[in-house]
Amino acid sequence: MSRSTLAILLIAASAMLAATAFANVIDPALCTVPDVVTLSPGTRYGGNPIGGYTVNVEGTIGPVNGAIVEVEFSEDADALVAWCQGQTHPILTGSTDANGDVSFEFFGGGCLDLAKAPTATFSTYIVQVRADNVVLDEPAVSSPDRVDAAGRVATDDKYVLCDGGTTIVGLADAVAHTRPIKLALVDQCSKFTSPFTDAVGLDDAVYVTPYIKNSNFCTCQ
Repeated sequence: MSRSTLAILLIAASAMLAATAFANVIDPALCTVPDVVTLSPGTRYGGNPIGGYTVNVEGTIGPVNGAIVEVEFSEDADALVAWCQGQTHPILTGSTDANGDVSFEFFGGGCLDLAKAPTATFSTYIVQVRADNVVLDEPAVSSPDRVDAAGRVATDDKYVLCDGGTTIVGLADAVAHTRPIKLALVDQCSKFTSPFTDAVGLDDAVYVTPYIKNSNFCTCQ
């Protein structure tokens, strides 16, 4: 082997080692993924987080630019969400920007909590969030339209999905939200701000109010 060939091979090997050393490997522990995907029944409101979902992807050396992020509803969960007409589902895909951020919008109704669901309802997860095929988190789902007209959540027996062809924030929803708001309970179905493990607070009440006041609705798929 000539000296020039050996030199080229050594340079190539060094470049490969350097690239590996500086690869920005996605680390789920460093990423920011909301624990709940909130669904907006119809029109969203300015400055209101309901219906929005932003994921931040971080690696070992900082934000990951250009990561492909997938937010996928399981088959079981997809069947229990009252999706607004025009909403893409069960999976949305986007690419992160230079800050490692990518945002999505979700329109629909229903509340799905893996911890409260019958074991037979969901095989493994409700929603799974992935970045470049790395699983980041498995969130729950909530919406101002948290119950049907009879006050049943999506995982209850006899729950009516898309009653009358619409998903609407009605009187039953107002009643269902009132108790956790008034008593500051830990209730994921009425929690619309992070951290989602905290008690329902004033911000949550403020954000859900226009949906109740305007009886927000959309035609279901």
